[in-house]
Amino acid sequence: MPKSEFAPAKINLTLEILGRRLDGYHELRSLVVFAQDVGDVLTLTPEAHAGAETTGPFADAIVGSNLVVKAVSAFTANNENARLSRISLHKNLPVASGIGGGSADAAAALRLLSSAHPEVSDVDLWRMARELGADVSACLKRQCVVMTGIGEKLVETALPTDLYAVLVNPLVGVPSNKTSQVFAKLGAAKLTNVAREEEPPRFSSVDDVIGYAEARENDLERPARGLLPVIDAVLSELRRLDGNRLSRLSGAGPTCFGLFESASMAQAAASTLQGRQPDWWIRSTRLG
Repeated sequence: MPKSEFAPAKINLTLEILGRRLDGYHELRSLVVFAQDVGDVLTLTPEAHAGAETTGPFADAIVGSNLVVKAVSAFTANNENARLSRISLHKNLPVASGIGGGSADAAAALRLLSSAHPEVSDVDLWRMARELGADVSACLKRQCVVMTGIGEKLVETALPTDLYAVLVNPLVGVPSNKTSQVFAKLGAAKLTNVAREEEPPRFSSVDDVIGYAEARENDLERPARGLLPVIDAVLSELRRLDGNRLSRLSGAGPTCFGLFESASMAQAAASTLQGRQPDWWIRSTRLG
């Protein structure tokens, strides 16, 4: 019997780059949330011909090996008893867009394979997630977290249930090494001190979330705007929308978001913006 798994879009409400470590990686602190109804869908069919296939509106944008294939390879390498399975990916999210599509897909693939092989320990699953990429661990957890280290340290927190977003991607071409270019433009200083541990935030209202985010930044926004100037236009359009509380870039972009206090406000804003920019990818969603 085929099993399906939702791979939600990941949004960085904040993304602080604390410095460049001796190992070359960047120490970060990020408030990570997930879209509740915007994302990709993976389906596993046991005992079919092994492999992976991709369908959906952004299938053609995936070239060569992707994180789903790497997740399957990692899982089978760690589990010699893994049965042949086919994983189908329905790609609804723009590729290389700053909302963790590839990482979310890899995490969903691990969850699917784990459900088919309950003998695989949670320890192994989390280790595989860490090895696959910085965002895969957060996407495996799939709930609001403060992410630190290089993405491997996660502290759970909870969002109010009335936080909504409009996600916007201008659907422009991006360099294959976009993220490395953005980090190079950032030019983060060497990390000289151990990052200070903070108490995880506690949010009782949308105002709490907005206040927390306003006190921090996405440090990749400035260099990303230098690489992809269209981000300026996206942010400008979001700020014009009625009810928008905060606009920011997610990850290394170019997807941006605006925050709203109700589903109706977010839906109306998305509809308005789609009328102004019919060629952009625009979705409204609740965050969690």
